[in-house]
Amino acid sequence: MVRSLGFCVFGLLAFDFSSHASNSEDDSGFEVKFPKGAAHAETRKIKIIEKTDSVVFEVRDQFGIGKGSLISKNRKWPDKVILRFYLSGLEGLIAKIKGKTFAKEDLKIRMLDSKGNSLKGRYLLKGSKKIPGYFEIELPQSKLMDTRQIELRWIDFYRG
Repeated sequence: MVRSLGFCVFGLLAFDFSSHASNSEDDSGFEVKFPKGAAHAETRKIKIIEKTDSVVFEVRDQFGIGKGSLISKNRKWPDKVILRFYLSGLEGLIAKIKGKTFAKEDLKIRMLDSKGNSLKGRYLLKGSKKIPGYFEIELPQSKLMDTRQIELRWIDFYRG
């Protein structure tokens, strides 16, 4: 009985420790914020992959329309800031940096397969089947000077 109680207590302590372990994104130099009460908020996520001289923000949104803010906790952004949108399409994109709005046409967007090879076309679809891949944008360092926040809005497909 004492032995099984000991295992039970150990199990609870281990569970409590793992449930409070800090998320790697919490320890990073970056933060992601979504508007409070936004529709379909539970379907979107932005993962932060931080490296020595770069950061990649992986945007995933099951609904396909969303917005969020990327915040640097540091004074300076890394040399490379890359956005990856894991959507079937990217018909609309706006990046607001230092009060200036950059539309999709102002940014160099590449469509890549899951291995990072360039793809032609406008959509990650073949018929009605999704092609594994993403849309990638490298934000120019010159646009990120003297700012700590990037506001993003994205649309996979215009509806209507």
